[in-house]
Amino acid sequence: MKISIDKLTPHPLNHRIYGNEDNLSELVEKIKTSNWIKPILINSQNTIVSGHRRVEVCKICGITEIECEIVDADPVKQLELFVAENFYRVKTTTQLMKEADIYQEIEQHKAYQRKVEIGKQNLGQSSEEVNWNQLGETGRTSQIVSRKIGMSESSFKRAKSVKEFLKNHPNWEWIFEETMNQSVDGSVKLKEKSPEFIENLIERVKGDKDKILPTIREMEKEEQKSNTPLPPGQYGVIIFDFTNRHTDNLLNTDISSICKPDCVLFMWVRPHQIDSGLNTGKHWGFRYCTSILWNKDIENQISTNGEILVVMVKGSPKVNFKFFDSSPEKPNIVEQMIKEEYKGWSTVELFTGQGWKIW
Repeated sequence: MKISIDKLTPHPLNHRIYGNEDNLSELVEKIKTSNWIKPILINSQNTIVSGHRRVEVCKICGITEIECEIVDADPVKQLELFVAENFYRVKTTTQLMKEADIYQEIEQHKAYQRKVEIGKQNLGQSSEEVNWNQLGETGRTSQIVSRKIGMSESSFKRAKSVKEFLKNHPNWEWIFEETMNQSVDGSVKLKEKSPEFIENLIERVKGDKDKILPTIREMEKEEQKSNTPLPPGQYGVIIFDFTNRHTDNLLNTDISSICKPDCVLFMWVRPHQIDSGLNTGKHWGFRYCTSILWNKDIENQISTNGEILVVMVKGSPKVNFKFFDSSPEKPNIVEQMIKEEYKGWSTVELFTGQGWKIW
């Protein structure tokens, strides 16, 4: 039978679980090509049980009527059909967890029905043969539900712990759900972070979900570095590798306490980091002096595969370098150059694997 699309009502769970961000272009092309639409499922009140996307495509294509089938009036069976008919739909982890809520409700109902039937049989109150398959499988609810949504039980339990956490933190729902869609473990780790960390993360990503995991990694590196104290004493030469650092944290760091009045800063930067590196050096009280290029691409005359050793100074230190032949070992040639030019000067290399390196 056919029904006018204007008479249909979306299922109240459809938007809550799947939202309205579906890309329907592929389905539109399929229907235009085949000129056939699979019948939708509705209940007796004309509520769509299955086929919301097909109905939206009809609206796009100007189709006013659609084939439909009326399903069982049992609300639990309708719920089963609602989630089962979306089995092959591409879903995010967040959507799967919302489906899990439905499956859990269904399984709890079936478990109750099993108890009722077992009780009736034990009391001799029922002589009818029970179709136990219709009353669902037995076992842990978490095991059954996780299997129905296609997740491992352990991943399901971890994701569920995040959902429980969000009940007390509704303002953080977006950042946690988008993190969970990319990594369940990432969302679990995020809920262990401080409120300041989470709020800072939200501010930095500015609604861009693709920035979440990279920004978390950056912030964790910053935390690790901020927990590393500056070395004791004062130094005339400071070496710093800027190539794997986040600028925001460096601008919150003051190294003036470890600088001698006449001090030279050697800072490694990549070509695209020159501006940020110079700004960091200026923030620390240094002024630009010169640069030395480490050409890592010996096969090409022009390449971005190189690093620049920016030399900045404060006070009036000497800066006069000899020419060194090329070498593939960056640390060796740089240390050789600095030791010869600043012989006897106290030197510290910041933020190395051990925290710092004192010469």
